[in-house]
Amino acid sequence: MNNVEILQQQEAALNVNTVLVAVDLSPHSERTVAYAVSIARQFGASLKVIHVYAPPTSTEFGAQDMYRLLEKDREDIERRLASLVDRVRANYPKCESLLRTGDPSEQVARAASLERANLIVVGRHHQTFLGRLLNLDQAPKIVHRAACPVLVWEDDDN
Repeated sequence: MNNVEILQQQEAALNVNTVLVAVDLSPHSERTVAYAVSIARQFGASLKVIHVYAPPTSTEFGAQDMYRLLEKDREDIERRLASLVDRVRANYPKCESLLRTGDPSEQVARAASLERANLIVVGRHHQTFLGRLLNLDQAPKIVHRAACPVLVWEDDDN
C-alpha cells in the first residue's frame, strides 16, 4: 500500500456525518453536548442528543400510583431534553433529540446503529464510592456495545 492509499483510508475513517451524544441531563450534560457540537461543527455533521430513561423499579406503590409517577417522571425528562436541544439549536440547527427507555448502554448502542452514527460522544463523571460500587458509569458499557467509535469525554470541572 502506498502513501496515497494510506492517506485516503485515513480520510475515509475521519468521515463523520452523524454524531450521537448521550446525556444524563445533569449539569455535566450541557458541557458534554457543547463538546459534541464542536466536533459536529468541524465535520458539518448532524447531532443527535440521546437520553435513555431507565424507569425506577419499585413495589412501594400501587399499580395506578406507580403508573402516574412514571408518566410524570418521563414527561419531566422529555421537557428537560427538549429544552437542552432547543438551546443547542440556537447555535447549531442540525440537532435533534432522541428519547429511549431501557438499559442506557444497550439503547445508546442500538440508536447509534439505527441513526447510522459515525461517532458517539459520552461524558464520564467522577463518581462517588457508591456509584463505583453499583457500576453506574455507562461510558465503559457503551464502548463495549457500540459498533462505531466512542469518544469518552471528561471535562476538568468534574
